[in-house]
Amino acid sequence: MPRYKIFIEFDGSRYNGWQKQPNGDTVEERIEAALARILRQPVDIIGQGRTDSGVHAEGQVAHFDFPESLDKDRLLYALLGVLPHDIAVWDMEEVAPDFHARFYALARQYRYQIARRPKPLLRSTSEMVLDDLDISAMKACADKVMGTHNFDSFTKPDNENPDSTCEVVQSEFVLANDLLTYRIEANRFVRHLVRRLVGTMIQVGKGKRTVDHFFDLIDNPSKSKNGHGAAAKGLILEKVKYKKSSKSS
Repeated sequence: MPRYKIFIEFDGSRYNGWQKQPNGDTVEERIEAALARILRQPVDIIGQGRTDSGVHAEGQVAHFDFPESLDKDRLLYALLGVLPHDIAVWDMEEVAPDFHARFYALARQYRYQIARRPKPLLRSTSEMVLDDLDISAMKACADKVMGTHNFDSFTKPDNENPDSTCEVVQSEFVLANDLLTYRIEANRFVRHLVRRLVGTMIQVGKGKRTVDHFFDLIDNPSKSKNGHGAAAKGLILEKVKYKKSSKSS
């Protein structure tokens, strides 16, 4: 049966995250309903991972199976007319039958946007912080995140995935046009990791925590320490990187 990989962008402001749940409007549920309406049969999609309520994505990836060959342009155009304005499936490709959106992923990249002045055009995708920030101290913390670490201090207990070890290959702050952007890439992410890293680094920037304290959270991980969480609305999933298969990269 043909398998299709889809690329999705969404504004998560009014959704209870990506993954379907009994009580709540989710992005996954909306896309499945749109596909079922267009293709006239139920369609189950499998995403590369979940995003929390209020988190956004530019490059979410999912896959689904369908018994017939699908015309990409026609399906994307049809989805444009059926999906709500804050969700878009912007590309699609047929992939190898064994491709899996979650298990084939090699790395994921996120960014967190911190507005340093009022930015109406980014009001739903950035967290405004007007306090004075020691950005050099925040950059020192970002450098510390690089490498392989146990991030127990920056996550919440998760019975499904108790291992909090992640390999971080990019962790940096860039300030441009009054927007402070934190970008991080890793082989995997544990729950709330990026938001708690950013929230704690903002606390360091404000002088409410020290760089040494942040380093201690990395070097001596413990779920009882709990880094400070940043608001969901500033977080964006940028891209998911995959190993190559016969029809997909």
